[in-house]
Amino acid sequence: MTDYEALLSNVLKNKKETKADRFVPPQVEIFQSGQKTMIIVDKLTKYINRDIKHLAKFLMHELTAPGQIDETGRIIIGGRFSKKQVQEKIDSYLKTYVFCKQCNSPDTQMIKIDNNTFIKCLGCGAEYPVGRLK
Repeated sequence: MTDYEALLSNVLKNKKETKADRFVPPQVEIFQSGQKTMIIVDKLTKYINRDIKHLAKFLMHELTAPGQIDETGRIIIGGRFSKKQVQEKIDSYLKTYVFCKQCNSPDTQMIKIDNNTFIKCLGCGAEYPVGRLK
């Protein structure tokens, strides 16, 4: 084994696990009822530390369908959408509003200053603006 290989082996052995390595968001539950799709996201929103209203607004915009949050915390969207379609939109949400653009850490929080929304990374300290949802 060369010095380089020994050093590389030592680094990999001592590498600390980051939250991004163990970030496994809970799957959302999706139910079809007539021409409506019900999405249960309470476990997900708690896990990623985001407001259900923000996620709901994002999903309605991305799926181009009207919707609402009912009294039990489910997102109800007009139209029939497959689990795959909804999961793709949720993955897009995570990429845009959860993962840090600098270090890719999921340890972020969304902060609002005046009318501007920022993502602040708790891992590397980066702070950057995100666009408003329409």
